[in-house]
Amino acid sequence: MRNVILGTDWWTDCDDGAAVRIACRLRRDGVWKLRGIIINACMEQSAASLELFVRGEGCELPIGLDRDATDFCGKLSYQKPLVEHFGSNITNDDCENGVRLYRKLLAGLPDGSTEIMEIGFLQVVAALLDSGADDLSPLTGLELVRRKVKRVFIMGGRWDNNGSGSEHNFALNRRASLGAHRVLEVCPCEVCLLGFEVGQSVITTPRGGDDDILCRLFEYHGSKNGRSSWDPMLVLLAADCPDTDDKTLDAAGYRACRGTASVDPETGENSFRFHDDGRHFFVVKTQPDEWYKQRIEAIINRA
Repeated sequence: MRNVILGTDWWTDCDDGAAVRIACRLRRDGVWKLRGIIINACMEQSAASLELFVRGEGCELPIGLDRDATDFCGKLSYQKPLVEHFGSNITNDDCENGVRLYRKLLAGLPDGSTEIMEIGFLQVVAALLDSGADDLSPLTGLELVRRKVKRVFIMGGRWDNNGSGSEHNFALNRRASLGAHRVLEVCPCEVCLLGFEVGQSVITTPRGGDDDILCRLFEYHGSKNGRSSWDPMLVLLAADCPDTDDKTLDAAGYRACRGTASVDPETGENSFRFHDDGRHFFVVKTQPDEWYKQRIEAIINRA
């Protein structure tokens, strides 16, 4: 059975909600064991709003949090009204530190069994890689990831201009840029990147009505009629690809461009060096947008 850990900013955009719903529903379907969720941006209702959402999906999961990540700016739209409407009994203080939860989860899982899906900022994964041995494991973070993690899926970057560009998750601020730079520089396992250009034109809409928490989330965000599908496309790509050979990727609706990705630690701009034996690849869509839209909506809108 595949083990997965999800990282999310759960911050200003609503596509995180669609992605978390997909991850939870595929857990219930037996596609994978979703072991925990780490929030890598922090505001007052981070833990409470995510906990009630996940609970509404029928899951009980540990939640980790980077409490220092209060500097990502932007308008908060859905967290507070979700908590006020649906209720939660936890606070940010009830969450473990994000790096510590990563280490705890990885230490307890079989070697080579785990995949990380990151749909937010990368400073927590970077701090995991740079972490030292502790009471949870005698391994450093780099050693722990090398031993336990098979692959990392990242929604980030913009790759449609010959592998170069600038995108929110890598370039929003100094913390985001340094995190992305460090992960791509030192992560010892395969890294799959889904860029801004992939999800921007795929508009998906929850249609469950006022009693559906995802519909409420989209409405509070101002996206009642749909939103770009960056994060749900990343999670569905991960679900479709327990392996990342060309045949598997083609069935998932993608073509891989392989090589070495990098991010400027000052600006967050990404670049790519193409070669066949690189441990990084970014994906290019091979199907029309409607094909991805229908697949996502079939999951998020089922009863």
